[in-house]
Amino acid sequence: MLPHKVKLALKVLIHKTLGPAVKFVSDEQFNTILFMLMFDRKPDFKHPKTFNEYVCSRKLRQDAFELWQFSDKYEAREYVQRIVGDKYLNECYGIYYRYEDINFDELPSRFALRCTHGSGYNMVVMNKQDINHRKAARKFHRWLKQNYYYVCRERNYFRIKPRIVCDRFLESSEADGLPEIKVYCFQGKARFIGYNLCIGGKTYTNIFDREWNYMDIRKGYSHFNDRTVPANHDEIIQVAEKLAASFEFVRVDLYNVDQHIYFSELTFFSGGGFVPFNPPEYDEILGQHFLGTKE
Repeated sequence: MLPHKVKLALKVLIHKTLGPAVKFVSDEQFNTILFMLMFDRKPDFKHPKTFNEYVCSRKLRQDAFELWQFSDKYEAREYVQRIVGDKYLNECYGIYYRYEDINFDELPSRFALRCTHGSGYNMVVMNKQDINHRKAARKFHRWLKQNYYYVCRERNYFRIKPRIVCDRFLESSEADGLPEIKVYCFQGKARFIGYNLCIGGKTYTNIFDREWNYMDIRKGYSHFNDRTVPANHDEIIQVAEKLAASFEFVRVDLYNVDQHIYFSELTFFSGGGFVPFNPPEYDEILGQHFLGTKE
């Protein structure tokens, strides 16, 4: 059994090498290879039992292609506005097809740039006077050329038009980064919640059930010591369940900035189906929530 850090490094290599090789490696083969790497066993995508098997099996469905408009970081705003209203949307300064289209003179000193079509294509600007535009332009040119489906084989990204969105800079008094709450919803009902905090430049997460009882489970990150439940916990569940009502399964990601909720994104394939639980039996325990969904 390989050490976890080695598995993560190999996972990145597989994404880069096999992800684009769609003519030679099918989506099912790609997901099987990564699943075997992360869990040391062959998956059963036709008869899933664990949370991660269910996530992977759902990636292979044809209707996953139709989720693009909810996965697009900009287009999803229209859905949020319609379902829960503007108050949960961060201010958007603009949407651009190229880095060169951005008029930085019109922007405030601090803001965030992110691409609409994938994960990790982000740049947080603390002072626009410090931007190295040549370096930033090269980075965004590279990102905008990529179809993220060919990186991760998540079909919801295939039809998204690559663009850059500029958002208002958000800052929290609670932690280094923004407190992010990930609400796992099945058939429109929240079943468990991941509460992420960045402390000292490192991400930590605590997991709670829908009643906000702490669960001694790890999923990807270590715990942090403060298990205080957010004062606006009821509102968090209400917002998440309204946004999740149209889907069999979705993880609703929200920022909770000094008790004000902002929409982050809708995640349909949490962790790609490759993030182990600890203790590992919770992979199957929490996977039982999928039994109420239509497969």
